[in-house]
Amino acid sequence: MALMEKQLSLKHIQWIIWIVLFTIHTVALLPYDPFAQSMLYSLLYISAYMIIIYGNAFFLLPALYEKGHKTLYVILVIVLLPVIAFYRFYSAFYIYNQYYAEKPTPFRWSLTTSSLITCILVYITSVLFYIALDFFKLKQKQEQLQKRHTEVELNLLKAQVQPHFLFNTLNNIYFVAQRESPATAELLEQLSHIMRYFVDEAPKDRISLQSELNFIKSYIELEKMRMRYPLTVTIEEEGVGESVMVPPMLLIPLVENVFKHGIDKLRNDNFIYLSLSTQNNRLFVTVENRLIQPSGAADKSETGLRNLKSRLVLLFGEDCTLYAGDAGTIFQAQINIPL
Repeated sequence: MALMEKQLSLKHIQWIIWIVLFTIHTVALLPYDPFAQSMLYSLLYISAYMIIIYGNAFFLLPALYEKGHKTLYVILVIVLLPVIAFYRFYSAFYIYNQYYAEKPTPFRWSLTTSSLITCILVYITSVLFYIALDFFKLKQKQEQLQKRHTEVELNLLKAQVQPHFLFNTLNNIYFVAQRESPATAELLEQLSHIMRYFVDEAPKDRISLQSELNFIKSYIELEKMRMRYPLTVTIEEEGVGESVMVPPMLLIPLVENVFKHGIDKLRNDNFIYLSLSTQNNRLFVTVENRLIQPSGAADKSETGLRNLKSRLVLLFGEDCTLYAGDAGTIFQAQINIPL
């Protein structure tokens, strides 16, 4: 709404300028011509000026010059300025001879010179007018960007307040649950770790591999709570430390895939094996689980792995590998990426 008001005010300013120019022009002619005649001449002259200014600023410059047709632009300016200068002079000349002259005055081309000079000066003004319009448009865009920037800052502040409020609430529930139900307290603790990961770590381009692994462990602990029988979890780490940096949410698709497609809730021998090692500035990850393929599960699993493969290619190009396949009764997924 404010932007519309500013655009309207710019139009109002233009109308005021034209009215002032028309008035000044009319007053300047009054010592030589009657009031009606002076107004008519002023109307003809101002209309010629408007054709030059708006034709150049709104059509010729943006449609030709700005798009690289500079030669055509120059040719049209050279042709149109004399035409408009002739229109400006001849219209006044014709009206004078037709309605006001006692004796017709002969037309002389030399008299159009002053009209042409005036049109050239108005043309220069039209270029300045076009530059001024660009300035106002740029200023409006800057104000819009500033407004959006302010809105983003406010949204970020809200986004910071909401998670902290939720964390504080979870902590309060956690302390109560410790007394009443230690198992529930443990679930809340793992959930708090996961949520803090999403808020603090996930938005970053890279995080420590240890933070990623801690997130994976919390996720596994939450999933174990839903299982009827115990789940055997084996995690092997070699060369994993805070100095090893990886993109966030890189390993979770492999682990999530295990709980979606690699767990039989009726069996008591389910397991997940996770191995992480670094060598020659590369990270090797292996995830294994018991091979279980109910109807339709294989297709869903392949979809998740295809999505992971696409992300790896976007992150590392061709310098990465993702393998997923059966090894007897074991389903195995492996990642090899540069660090």
